[in-house]
Amino acid sequence: MNVKKSVTTRIARYLITVIIFAGIMTTFALGIMVSNRSDAEQINVSGSLRYQSYRILHNLRNHPDLLYQDLREYRKSLHSLSLSQIDTQILVPKELKSAYHDLIASWGEMEKIALNRDINAYDANLADYVSQVDRFVFALQRFAERKLIITSVVIVASMLLIIALVASITAFVKKQVAAPLQQLTRASVQVQMRNFQHVPLDVNRSDELGNLAQAFTQMSSELSKIYSNLEERIAEKTQKLTQTNRTLSMLYHCSQALSGTDMNSDHLRGVMKNVMLTEHLRALELVLIADDTHILLGEPSENFNWQSVDVGDDNNRIGELRWQTGLPCPDPRTLENIGQMLGRSLYFSQTQRQQQQLLLMEERSIIARELHDSLAQVLSYLQIQLTLLKHNLNKDAPDAKSKSLAIIGDFEQALTGGYTQLRELLSTFRLTVQEANLKLALEQVIDSLRNQTSIRMRVTCSLPSHVFNAQQLVHVLQIVREAVLNAIKHSKANLIEVIAHTNEDGEQEIIIRDDGVGIPSLDEPEGHYGLRIMEERSRQLNAQLTIKNRPTGGTEVCIVL
Repeated sequence: MNVKKSVTTRIARYLITVIIFAGIMTTFALGIMVSNRSDAEQINVSGSLRYQSYRILHNLRNHPDLLYQDLREYRKSLHSLSLSQIDTQILVPKELKSAYHDLIASWGEMEKIALNRDINAYDANLADYVSQVDRFVFALQRFAERKLIITSVVIVASMLLIIALVASITAFVKKQVAAPLQQLTRASVQVQMRNFQHVPLDVNRSDELGNLAQAFTQMSSELSKIYSNLEERIAEKTQKLTQTNRTLSMLYHCSQALSGTDMNSDHLRGVMKNVMLTEHLRALELVLIADDTHILLGEPSENFNWQSVDVGDDNNRIGELRWQTGLPCPDPRTLENIGQMLGRSLYFSQTQRQQQQLLLMEERSIIARELHDSLAQVLSYLQIQLTLLKHNLNKDAPDAKSKSLAIIGDFEQALTGGYTQLRELLSTFRLTVQEANLKLALEQVIDSLRNQTSIRMRVTCSLPSHVFNAQQLVHVLQIVREAVLNAIKHSKANLIEVIAHTNEDGEQEIIIRDDGVGIPSLDEPEGHYGLRIMEERSRQLNAQLTIKNRPTGGTEVCIVL
């Protein structure tokens, strides 16, 4: 910074000049005012000289003994300090000094006349002397007035000059300081409002404000570059975040679309179309190995290279996903995730279809076995009875008719039993297929039997539903049904309870009990196979079946898994 052109230094110099000038003028005025303090005294003393000169004349005539005293007092007044200062005061005109010296010389002549006691000569010269004293007093008065005028003129001129200096300093500050600061303030407000093309500042000045304007202009230019760079980066980040958001949304929708749905060509085409639009792909192709599925979207070009990712994993490669990129280029990891999602979904769909086939085969096996163990035996028995009936009808024995009627009775009984077993099997299979909830399945078994009796029946179940698979659930429900039917037919009970819980030993068990008369024996009558079928089903469940009478009365059937 150039010190010679420093604004603060120039303002300081101007102010110092005003102060010095004001000090000089004040000192001058004070000096004149101090000198004016003796003007009144000089006029008074000079005026008293006329009175004293007349008193000397009076005392010469009437009191000659007081002559020396009057002369001493007159001499003292004439040479008083206030009048003696006329020779030493500044700005005293020569005429006043000459008048004072002439007055002293004239009084020397008058004093001699008085000492000679020449009253007539004193009286004759007194008038001229007094006139000389009057002229001296008038000269003192004019000198005092002249000093007052000079003081007033100096003060007025000083005030005007000070006002002019202050006005010039104000104009200088306004032009050289206030105006640049206002421009700088406007520029700062514009920069604050993100307008970096602010009003032009005077950067050519060689003072502090010029340096400040240059620094502010440079700072504004750098801020403009930084702000522009930030805007570009923010726009780029916003675009990337928007694309990322679209990609995440696409991945989410694809995940939702690929989960829990049977995969077919139309469904896969819809998922691929969503991926292609979101990632701005030029072409997208899916090739599946297992079923020779080939899906192509877009218009591939020979000018662009294909990129690919395997669908599935290394151990189970299902197919290949290929694409040609457009603008902007997608993230390869996104397409890799799409390939993994397609692989998992297709593998899950295949596994699900296989599982459904296995479940269907298992259900068919269960139904076939149940039909074989129940209806097949009944039909075999009916076939045997039918053969016996034909054989008896061909005989002419007298008891042939009674035997035929007995066979027909057994036939009807077996047919009724087979029909009952068929309905039970249909009810059991319907529950097994429709419900996977153990408690609800048990309740529906009991509800299907309530219309056959007035006995109260209650179900309590705390076992989880995943304890049994489909085949085991059929055995459990059939055992429970057989036990409850036996209780309805033979127990004469008031309450039948079905309890499925975990006992004190941590074993899972199912209990069917009543409060009736109890079971007399575990030996079944001829032609009845309910207890044996229950035992066989328990063996299929790998469970222990116990049938016993309760100490409080009634029968308890317990299945311990």
